[in-house]
Parts: sequence; C-alpha cells; structure tokens
Amino acid sequence: MDRKRGAYPEYTLEDAIATIFLLRTPLGRKQIAEKLELGEGTVRTLLRKLSNLGIIGSRQRGHFLTKKGEELKVKINESFLDPIGVSVDGWPAFAIIVRKPPEFKSIELRDEAIKFDAKGAMILTVKNSEIVFPEDLRPLKETYPEIVKKLRNYEEGDAIVIAWAETPAKALKAAIHVAVIMKENNLPGELLEVVR
Repeated sequence: MDRKRGAYPEYTLEDAIATIFLLRTPLGRKQIAEKLELGEGTVRTLLRKLSNLGIIGSRQRGHFLTKKGEELKVKINESFLDPIGVSVDGWPAFAIIVRKPPEFKSIELRDEAIKFDAKGAMILTVKNSEIVFPEDLRPLKETYPEIVKKLRNYEEGDAIVIAWAETPAKALKAAIHVAVIMKENNLPGELLEVVR
C-alpha cells in the first residue's frame, strides 16, 4: 500500500478567493503565504490547483491572473467587491460590499465571522444611500466616519461586511467567509472547482 508522506496541505475556499483578490499585482508564493498566514506547502498546492484550472499563470515576477482568472474575478465581483482594508478600534479589519444580498440576520453572520477567527464583525446595509446598522438604521458614519470615507461603489440594498481580527489575514478571510455565506448560491462554478 502506497502512503503519502507528510501532512496534506489544506486550504479553504476563502483562501482561494483571497488569493484571486491579492493577485491584482503579481506576487510570489512566499508573499502569498505571508499575507494569508498559510504554510508554503499549502500555498504551493493552492497555486498548482489555480494554475491547472487556468485561473493563474506565473512568470519570474510572480503569479498573476490569466484572462480566465480576470473573467472569474469579474464574476466574483458581481456577488461581492474586492475587500477594502480598514481598522476597527485599532484592530486590522476588512470591509466587503455584498451586492443584492438575500435577507440575513446580522447576529448569525457575525457569529460565522467569529467562528472563522474574527474578533468581531458588523453586517450593515445601504438604505437611502447611507450605510446603516439594519437593527436600528443608525448610520455607520456616527461611529466610524473613517471607514465610511474608504467605502465606494455601494448601491441601495447592498450589504457591507466588516470583520476585524488579531491579524489582517484572519480579518480578510473572516470577511470573505461571511460574503461567501451570503452569496453561496451565486458563486461561479469554476471557483468551487478550486476546493474540489
């Protein structure tokens, strides 16, 4: 019986999506591993899978999105936009604008972010062109005006996920996780191939 040696590298759908977002500019495997807090073996496996699916290519300058990868990113952006780095009470955080979300319970989504290593999360909505807490329609700008200044391209009815954590990588993946849960029925099939 043949046995493979060593631990099998594992990555999540959130790691794959984060990698696609990170590859706006070419990056090396080590840079990706550092930004996502993954082992280099895991990143090697993830990059190989993305490459085999034709989503990324590589050159001396690093890995990059192919035409197919760029098209996939456009499809992802139909569900949610690229994460925006922000800060919440000194914690590293990321905000993601989720397009036309289904009905949601912000407490349940916040709990999902926490299960995914976030320290906390806010799930907001856009109402009357303003980012508000859905429970009481209190504007985000009253509490976090600096975050509101960084957010652009949101539309009426969009949701905005903001997750914060001990590290930027954990905050990024927690925010992506909540966006994935909200839009799981709209994710492109080729994206799901990455984790099969």
